[in-house]
Amino acid sequence: MSPGATMERVYLDLKARVLAGEFAPGARLDPLLLSRSLSASATPVRDALNRLSGERLVESWHQEGFRQPQLAEGDISDLYIWAGSLLSLALKGRTPMPESPDGLIELATHDRYSEGIDRLFRTIAIGSSHRELRYAIVNVIERTAAIRETEAAVDERAAHALAAMSEDYRFGRWSSLRNKITQFHRRRVAFASRVAARVRPRSQPLR
Repeated sequence: MSPGATMERVYLDLKARVLAGEFAPGARLDPLLLSRSLSASATPVRDALNRLSGERLVESWHQEGFRQPQLAEGDISDLYIWAGSLLSLALKGRTPMPESPDGLIELATHDRYSEGIDRLFRTIAIGSSHRELRYAIVNVIERTAAIRETEAAVDERAAHALAAMSEDYRFGRWSSLRNKITQFHRRRVAFASRVAARVRPRSQPLR
């Protein structure tokens, strides 16, 4: 395998592990240790970590290496507000579609809440003609991936809200969907402290 192909494989494998929440919040990501499980030398692993740091999926500290982000309540709230703003902007100006019995846009169904959120928000991003907006939405989707299941665990209405948003998208009810997305993320902010408490390492005291 060529060096370029190895670097891309390591990047994609490591990114998948980060998005899946395999590493505990605040955990140190050592290139040498990771290289063993990724079947690669430390160099492509370090390059992948630098790339993920640029995407803000991992944190990089001068002379301290890399670590999994440890999100506090304020960080989580900011991400929710940012996600809601971007998604609302992506839907702005879309012309409502006439309803039909079967719907105009089918979204794949998912058993897991996190997968459903990912699918819906990525579909909204793809529908935007603004390239930078698409990139920004995908980035915030990835940065919140590890906390999505926790959302459903602390808020019993989360899955219902997802279903309602998906239904609006299916029938092209853009104005209604924008309103639901705004309300959805406001509720996410209200639950941010509970999400933060759940994802905090058990050894870390409350502050």
